[in-house]
Amino acid sequence: MRPVAVSTALFDGYDLQAAIGEIAAAGATFVEPAFIRGYIDFAEDAFLPPQSSRLAGWIGQAGLRVMAVSAHCDLAAHDAVDMLRRRIAMAAELGAPVLITNTGAAAERVRICAVLDGALAACADSGVTLALENPGHGEGDLIGTGADGAALVAALDSPWLRLNYDVGNVLTYSEGRLAPDEGDLRQALPAIAHLHLKDALPADGHWRYTAIGDGAIDYAALWPDIPATLPVAIELPLRLRRAVGAAPQREPTPLPLPELREALARSLRFVRGLDAAPA
Repeated sequence: MRPVAVSTALFDGYDLQAAIGEIAAAGATFVEPAFIRGYIDFAEDAFLPPQSSRLAGWIGQAGLRVMAVSAHCDLAAHDAVDMLRRRIAMAAELGAPVLITNTGAAAERVRICAVLDGALAACADSGVTLALENPGHGEGDLIGTGADGAALVAALDSPWLRLNYDVGNVLTYSEGRLAPDEGDLRQALPAIAHLHLKDALPADGHWRYTAIGDGAIDYAALWPDIPATLPVAIELPLRLRRAVGAAPQREPTPLPLPELREALARSLRFVRGLDAAPA
């Protein structure tokens, strides 16, 4: 059975240790700690050794393991190299082989590539692969499609640089004009180290995030293209609402725990069912 992680982003608004406990209680084996601005609140010191060691302890106590850490930063920012190095160190502390981040605007390509060159030595030293993720909103991003991402990885030509392909982000970034099963995933596959599973539905001028299998993504059509050895994470940002053409907004209060638990259980059943289905 393929390894499946659950992102802590689902439990935005709840204590991180409690989120880890909820994921373990749902029967997951892997957790993906999420530090994504706009999805959750966190401070930059979350990546320093005392905090990362505490996080490692919580994960170990829950009986979980980590395949990836999702800790985005703008790679065109003036301090992006330092931010990446802190995040790489955290991933290594947690035993995660992959660190996930967005990139930034295509107009900042030269700056972003210089930042990546400056950080990849830290990846090699720590054994952590940097996986660049396609965004879920906005326009003009350096990685707008899977093909864009694969071309960037090929151009930089490092064994420590790959892609985290976010299935749901393909749909929402393109405002429904592109679906991952329309060849986009296949174009990206040679460069993919990790996959995010999201789902969403358009409703009344908004994108509404759903449990996996309840949205517009045709996972049954997509699944045969996904190698059984490719690690995946269920990412359910259910607290977010996004108007078409706008940035995501969080609901003012966290969603009720019973609602989050039900969505997680349904998503896990759905993904495991895809793996169990005859080829």
